[in-house]
Amino acid sequence: MSGQTVHRRLLSVAAATVSIAVGALALTACSDDSGEARTGGRDLTALRCPMVEAGQNGGVNQYRPAENAFDTAELLGLELAEAREKAARHNCEIIVSREDDKSRPVPIEIDPTRIYVYIAHGVVSHIEGVGGGL
Repeated sequence: MSGQTVHRRLLSVAAATVSIAVGALALTACSDDSGEARTGGRDLTALRCPMVEAGQNGGVNQYRPAENAFDTAELLGLELAEAREKAARHNCEIIVSREDDKSRPVPIEIDPTRIYVYIAHGVVSHIEGVGGGL
């Protein structure tokens, strides 16, 4: 193999390495100190409570977050009593649907002020949903 061929191969490997490094720097620049990407807006996948009716679509009631709605993820890790107090400040109610790996009976009607949670050892461990219904 000639020296020129080896030189070209080394240049192409170096160029690929630089491209990867630039891509990694670009991804790092898009994150904050926590390592999460910045989106510039609110989380559209967040489960918020309370919800209010926003009309119908194809005969089905639609809901949107109320003015005083909060992200129910804020309840994760809180003792049940503290989580209930926080939810009540937003006119929401907590329904425990699973406690220490055992399912509990829950209301089945739709109520956009209900937050269904799992608790483990008295602490909110999972947000199942908001509103309920089948």
